[in-house]
Amino acid sequence: MKLSSEILILVLMLLSNGRVLTLRKPHLDPLVMLAPLSFFLASLNLFAFRLDLFTLVIFFLSIVVLLSNFHALIRYSSGLVIDRYSPLMKTWAWLTTVLSTIMIIIVFIFRPVSFSEKKLPINESIYKYTGSFTKGFEPAGNFSTCTAFLHQFSPEDTSAHKNNIIIFMPDKRGDTENYKPFLCLLANEGYTVLSTDFYSKDCRWIHTIEDARMLRKFGLSLRGIYAEKKYNSQREFYTYNFSREFKAVLSMTKELDFYSPESHFFLVTDNMSYTAALDIKNEIPDLISGIYNISNSTEYKTPGYGFVQQTDPFIAKQLGYKRDKTFEAVKSCLSETLKAINTTFNSIEN
Repeated sequence: MKLSSEILILVLMLLSNGRVLTLRKPHLDPLVMLAPLSFFLASLNLFAFRLDLFTLVIFFLSIVVLLSNFHALIRYSSGLVIDRYSPLMKTWAWLTTVLSTIMIIIVFIFRPVSFSEKKLPINESIYKYTGSFTKGFEPAGNFSTCTAFLHQFSPEDTSAHKNNIIIFMPDKRGDTENYKPFLCLLANEGYTVLSTDFYSKDCRWIHTIEDARMLRKFGLSLRGIYAEKKYNSQREFYTYNFSREFKAVLSMTKELDFYSPESHFFLVTDNMSYTAALDIKNEIPDLISGIYNISNSTEYKTPGYGFVQQTDPFIAKQLGYKRDKTFEAVKSCLSETLKAINTTFNSIEN
């Protein structure tokens, strides 16, 4: 969806300013309306898919296209015929047309690897919550501000592992979307898998405006890549935040339909969330059956960021890895995770 919307916006900008370079005779200029349309769609993309480098560049490029067409928009709204464009307008048109073409190529090269969970016998549900860690979370209404999103991946047939629930906690340099192929394949093995993204104001990670939902993953990814030592120095602080999130997820889960008093939880973590999982298990050992940290998996090359070789190849490139269509890292990580999970739950049953 994100790829399609970005390509669409870039094509609209290409048509909008490309028209300037192909003027042959006086005419009305309806294609100029593509400029405000592309800006509107680029603005929506910021909120729908959150900030990353491509979304940001496309948004600023749409502003340039809009501003460069300002006088053309006035002329068109007045019903005036266009017989020529100024040299300045032609320069802007040439520049934005070239940049739009380059961006289409780059976006296509770094497109996510196609993965269709619809082909698997699993279901994904998203539960939206409002509230905070201080006051507690409750299901969000139609007009509530959502501060938590609980993703449930469950097999169509839950009989095999009915009371065994997997809670996954993403590292904040990624979110649930960065791990989705792994989570879907884990659910395909018969387990109910939960992954929650929190955005409550009383659990801040950066202590700047970058804590906003739209900015946080991008901001922490940049810190992790370009200021890794400083990022890692915050481990103790991050552990405290992850502990609060684990406790909130456990509380939410007890209110879901599939939960029962016989339920056993297995925590799957990535990098920074592992220490918090250990603390939670030591605190409530009767509820938490086991833990596995996927950053220990041999083929998982981008710990803390998720499976970006499939979900975000541009970030993978910054980490020194190429786009991977084979899903070998995901499958290897899945195999090692399942080994830990099955060993734990089998020991309980026996």
